[in-house]
Amino acid sequence: MRPIFHSLLAFFCWISAVSGQTDYPQDYFRSPLDIPMYLAGNFGEIRSNHFHAGLDIKTESVVGKTVYAVADGYVSRIKISHGGYGKALYITHPNGFTSVYGHLQKFSPEIEAFIRVAQYRKKSFTIELFPGESALKVSKSDVVAFAGNTGGSGGPHLHFEIRDTESEYPLNPLLFGFDIKDDITPIITRIAIYPLDDTSHVNGGNKPVRIGTYGKYGRFTLGIPQPAKVHGRIGFGIETFDRLNGYNNRCGVFSIDLSVDSIRHYYHELEKFSFDESRYINSHVDFYQWKRYSRRVQRSFLQPNNQLQIYKEYKDRGAVTFNDNDAHALAYTIRDAYGNTSTLKFQVQSTSASKSFPAISPDSYTELFPHGKANYFENEFVRVKIPADALYDDLPFRFKKSAAVKKGICPVFHIHDIYSPLHKAMQVSIHLPNLPKKHQKKALIVSLQEDKQFLSAEGGQFEDGWVTVRTRSMGPYTVMLDTIAPTIKGLNISPNKNIAGAETIQIKIHDGLSGIGTYNTYIDGKWVLMEYEHKKNRLTHFLEHRPLEKGKHHLKLEVTDKCGNMRTYEVSFLI
Repeated sequence: MRPIFHSLLAFFCWISAVSGQTDYPQDYFRSPLDIPMYLAGNFGEIRSNHFHAGLDIKTESVVGKTVYAVADGYVSRIKISHGGYGKALYITHPNGFTSVYGHLQKFSPEIEAFIRVAQYRKKSFTIELFPGESALKVSKSDVVAFAGNTGGSGGPHLHFEIRDTESEYPLNPLLFGFDIKDDITPIITRIAIYPLDDTSHVNGGNKPVRIGTYGKYGRFTLGIPQPAKVHGRIGFGIETFDRLNGYNNRCGVFSIDLSVDSIRHYYHELEKFSFDESRYINSHVDFYQWKRYSRRVQRSFLQPNNQLQIYKEYKDRGAVTFNDNDAHALAYTIRDAYGNTSTLKFQVQSTSASKSFPAISPDSYTELFPHGKANYFENEFVRVKIPADALYDDLPFRFKKSAAVKKGICPVFHIHDIYSPLHKAMQVSIHLPNLPKKHQKKALIVSLQEDKQFLSAEGGQFEDGWVTVRTRSMGPYTVMLDTIAPTIKGLNISPNKNIAGAETIQIKIHDGLSGIGTYNTYIDGKWVLMEYEHKKNRLTHFLEHRPLEKGKHHLKLEVTDKCGNMRTYEVSFLI
């Protein structure tokens, strides 16, 4: 067991560190669930292209747990989408905060009825509504929904947020006094040391060096016998995570503090952020390590076009210059939202011996793209337009083409690689001057992995011999044709089947390339609502929503993919 004074020391250090934060209400919000709040994920956790904006609360691996309004207020927004938060509810409270509930299975009966009217009016399952202040008022502890697994969720849980109502910034819910147990110090697994220009070096080389750690109870050290030797402008990064009591999920830390010779050189904390800037996470992390190895190495230095506002203090954008012959003491201090603290102390040996490394050979790249300007590349095969400030740093851009893949109607064009992130969408056009007119609306650009395995259909529009798409990822691209309509299969319905007593009609739909575009279902000629669960390729109609009389009925389903291929499914059934 850790000595008591270690816990007290961590607590007082934490009080000092957060003294500049907003004082958030501690007893205003109740838990959104009536089971213990165990977390699968926390605020600020590193996710693909974004910081996690709330808490992922475990629901004992099941859907259907009751979700309660955390305080008095009114339903200010409802959004239902195939991906993202799936079925999501927003409640605005009179104290200036808004609570958000995502991946819901369903809403309370009153809210469900309100939504259904709008869905039938629009003839759409996906919908976004902004009820007025008097439309759907709720009181603290009212049942508002039931937890589920909709949208982009990877398993049953409740996604819960607290936002500042005026700015819509998500705030760290762990600062609001919820009954969540955490007395576990963060874990530090490795650091990275980066030479930042062609005259800097680490251990004699100009490439990043990664060093593992060992330790426990909040005290860590490097797993090497001798200090790393450094010269020039050097950046540091750290891989660290936190655990909360009860489960072993790897959660995010609250703050990272780096000092050099006992002077703070870099500090960030995750109290809040803006959704508009969340994608800068691709610059905050070592994107190559994240994309290639799923390692969450957080840089303690800022690339030129990193505009995140989580950075509270830094010198020289976090870079440290070493040009003497002394040993220098560095220390990382990592804290979670409850003040549990871990430290990593280590030394580097500075050397005054300069060493110049050859600049990147022009033969190794196609063009040098400055990060602050719009960049354009064109040849007989492709056109690439990258807007200003889409790159986080200058990019030695590479282009090559390689042999076509199966189902590809042109070669594979490597627009740099998948390990270099984009903050804004670029425009990619691929030249197909001889594509027959009957196929022009069926052509779409697809992205591939570096090994040319299929990644995703990006879409595209054909005009004047070019198929064009906007995308936020570089890497290999080719063009495929989608001429095949989606497939449709009744799951609990078939010709002349009697489904009396059934609660739902369920139908499976699937498209093998461009993806499902639209779907419309009619019973006896009238449009009916079907919920689409894309993870299971399943449409569901709840019969209680539009009760049918006993007898024979006719269902017609039209499904269109994103290239306009349509298939119709018709079946008569009995009630």
